[in-house]
Amino acid sequence: MFNKIRNNFITGVAIIFPVAITMIIIRYLFIKVNSYILTPLVDVMKINPYLTRHSLYIAKGLIFILVILLISLIGWAANIIFLRKLFGFGEKIFVKVPMVGKIYSVTKEIGSAFLGHGKAFFKKVVLIEYPRKGIYSIGFVTEKARSKFNKATGQELINIFIPTSPNPTSGIFLLVPKDEVKFIDLTVEEGLKLVVSSGAISPMDSD
Repeated sequence: MFNKIRNNFITGVAIIFPVAITMIIIRYLFIKVNSYILTPLVDVMKINPYLTRHSLYIAKGLIFILVILLISLIGWAANIIFLRKLFGFGEKIFVKVPMVGKIYSVTKEIGSAFLGHGKAFFKKVVLIEYPRKGIYSIGFVTEKARSKFNKATGQELINIFIPTSPNPTSGIFLLVPKDEVKFIDLTVEEGLKLVVSSGAISPMDSD
């Protein structure tokens, strides 16, 4: 009887857990979208004083749908050859702006990596002993370190990005000696899923 209850409980957790994680992520995204997009748009449109609480939710929902449609329209326009060239020309000018261009380039590469369009930004999945010896963190190789850093340390260094869970768009950048890096047989997508799920979604062993 006890074993049956335990097995049923584990099965229930297996069903509920991914749903709960999904709802937590959706709630987090909704709060951010509401804070940074919907509320400012409602304030700019000056319709807040004329709406009841329930009407405000409906208005924000409609604005959210319009934002989704606008973003989709931009994505559709980017596939048209003429507009694609126009976007590319504008991007080249934008990238040349001091400081702003650098921030834009790095942000674009990270965003592309997480959306699956720029996997080359993250080369490999690795393990490093961080934040102390004996404790391992998942990292992503971004590139080999510049020769100046290698000369300064007398070691071959690798650029490693350590993401935070469950939001992998933030993290820390480390220069790690190559002999202290353990390369893992995982794809970048599998590594990102592991980070986003806080270890709940583990890749299947190939053995």
